[in-house]
Amino acid sequence: MFAIRLEQKALTLYPFPADLINRRIREVLPEPNEEIGSLVDYLLAGSGKMLRPRLVFLSASLYPHEPQLVIDMAAAVELVHLASLVHDDVIDQSDCRRGRDSLNHCFGNLASVLTGDYLFATAFQLVNRHGQQAILNTLTSTIQTMCAGEIQQMQLAFDVEISEADYLQKSYRKTACLFAACCRIGALASVMPDAEAAALEEYGLCLGYAYQIIDDLLDFMSDRDKLGKPCGSDLREGNITLPVICLLREDEPAAWLRAAIDQKDFSDVMIENVTSACINHGAIDKCLQLAFDFIARGLAQLESLPPGPARKELMSMGKLLLKNYYRSLRCDLHMPEEERTSS
Repeated sequence: MFAIRLEQKALTLYPFPADLINRRIREVLPEPNEEIGSLVDYLLAGSGKMLRPRLVFLSASLYPHEPQLVIDMAAAVELVHLASLVHDDVIDQSDCRRGRDSLNHCFGNLASVLTGDYLFATAFQLVNRHGQQAILNTLTSTIQTMCAGEIQQMQLAFDVEISEADYLQKSYRKTACLFAACCRIGALASVMPDAEAAALEEYGLCLGYAYQIIDDLLDFMSDRDKLGKPCGSDLREGNITLPVICLLREDEPAAWLRAAIDQKDFSDVMIENVTSACINHGAIDKCLQLAFDFIARGLAQLESLPPGPARKELMSMGKLLLKNYYRSLRCDLHMPEEERTSS
């Protein structure tokens, strides 16, 4: 089982108890009828790496905390994340998620939207059980920001004039804000001082930006089997991501790329042409460098936090995230030497 030990007169739980959090999620998701049970079971069977609950847990582990509170807050964050994915798939009309049929493809849009709402409500109820108003405020404001990001993405669909600033704002709203919120929630669930909580939140923000950039690269640069969905899905849906923004600044590919986007010509051949242009014109290198820069900024924030296993894992998390994603790229690119050799 998981080691529980006494530190500074408070119980802490270590290492990351993924099984315990998954079990808690199932405990707090009542199944009033067979239909809801089937939807929830299908959704949880395809859950991912639990990056966001891990951020909550590691952040709280820097200082004394009450284990059950942290487990419940990590579970609440994962419920919010799962709900957002369900709603995203409905909005994007996606039929695939993590290599499986999406919930909306299997059960329809209406059932999927209601399942997402069900997950959100369960997360709020779980936070309320502990009377954690500051955590609830953080979670609800973050969901508002994420919704604003979805609306912004719809407004920017197929917009070839989108700027890098637009992209970063959208990335903050859709992804990075939740990473930052996870770190803040972990801090609030412990006795962490405000200054260190702010540094930790900035780390989460930088990690979220890097995650989104790499995820957008993988949409072009990863095999379908590794990606779990068709390559080029973002562009086909009108979501102009950073590598495409970089290409649109180049004279030669900009003309035919603008025409393809205007005509919505997103055949497999066209997606391959975009991928090749991203490599040949350095768009992939530029995006990777920006992701590495965000990770470096984030890691610098951790220097002010107490040394120990939790901080070490937070530092490793950013590096390993990029390295693992990097291995999924199907082009011959070179990771910066300092990132390749650092532990």
